[in-house]
Amino acid sequence: MATSQSSTPINTRQKINRRERRPSRVFPPDKNSLYDILRQHACESLFVLPICWTDSHSLYLGVEWRELPPCDTPRPPNSPGTPSRGHLNPSSTINRLIAALDQILEPDLLPSKKTLAAIETVLGVLWRTPFSEPCKSPKLHLYFGSRVYRGAVGAQFMWNLTSKETASSSSSSRSASTVPSVPIDVLKQSSPNQSHFAPSIICYVGKPQVASARRKCFRVKPDSRGSYDERVLRLQERRRRKIDPSNSDKDAYFIAVFLAMAQKHFYPTPSISGRCDSQMPKHRSIPPRPDFHDLKLRILTHDVDKKEFIVYTGYLTRGFLQKFHNPSKTPADDDDAVVSGLKIEYTRVPIWPILGLRERLGKALGPDIVGNFNPDEMETWETGPETEPETEPETEPETDPEKQNGKRRRPSIPPQAVQKETAKRNKR
Repeated sequence: MATSQSSTPINTRQKINRRERRPSRVFPPDKNSLYDILRQHACESLFVLPICWTDSHSLYLGVEWRELPPCDTPRPPNSPGTPSRGHLNPSSTINRLIAALDQILEPDLLPSKKTLAAIETVLGVLWRTPFSEPCKSPKLHLYFGSRVYRGAVGAQFMWNLTSKETASSSSSSRSASTVPSVPIDVLKQSSPNQSHFAPSIICYVGKPQVASARRKCFRVKPDSRGSYDERVLRLQERRRRKIDPSNSDKDAYFIAVFLAMAQKHFYPTPSISGRCDSQMPKHRSIPPRPDFHDLKLRILTHDVDKKEFIVYTGYLTRGFLQKFHNPSKTPADDDDAVVSGLKIEYTRVPIWPILGLRERLGKALGPDIVGNFNPDEMETWETGPETEPETEPETEPETDPEKQNGKRRRPSIPPQAVQKETAKRNKR
């Protein structure tokens, strides 16, 4: 009897445990959602940091790239004649601008602080108002479902043209190779009544800096003797080449930059707390969806080989942002076979000649960035009318014989005094 009585609660406890361990029902993601794309291409490394994004990300996200005609006018005419005063006697502004452009076009494998300072100088001279207060080395966050990846996207400069509070995005200085993810609900939720006004944000992303960051992802550390394993070096080099874009002008990293810039409009800045390195707890749901709307953003970069600036304009739709907010769902109005909603246009701006560069770059950026201006009137950065060097006022020639030639003569003796002195000597 004792044995039978003791077995009853054990069996009951086992039944209760079986009920608690019953797996929850898993709902498949919607067709064409981000999770559906990840499942279809499970053999490819797609869920990686943006610095490792490849041409496959551009293909599966349905990004449309379009190259526009270059902005190569205005420029000074090549007609013979007398050179302008800026050619004969360049001002200090022209000399400073030329020196900064030469530094930018220096083919350095490793980006230097001088290059970043030169970029800030050039943009500040060309268009002082929009590029006066840059946020240096910003770290932008990526939001994917209920998680936020801090500092996943980096740039060299960022300008928030409607708000001076841009320093908050650069608070994180962590490396992109060790990006933690935290739940979104630890963030400070903003008010539900969000404004539809989209402030203009532009980022400067240097191609040499992106290439350098990719090389760092696959660098090999030496052993205790300071030597490297050649086989490991070759393997890492092959892995790095796989993520290099086939066309550097269509780098998939720019897609992540545009996405992070757009999400910055709608998501609050993550609060600094002790949970920044924590993983997402179980049973965490998607937070309320922000009031997304279409955006138009820009990225500026330069090409060292072709000596050109390149201006990228990204058109992000509301549906594209919704898919990253809820990766398992597809917007109701999206019937395409692939994820769509991001179109990127880019145009080239020749750097030389320096006359007309301000107007060429202004046409590529657009009036919403630089304001209204006359594209046919070239800025020459010449000073005011030349003046003759100041000279001391002329004085009348000195007539006093005692002050001529800068020497002081002895006073002359009258002739009568000379005769008296001679008579005295004769008497002696």
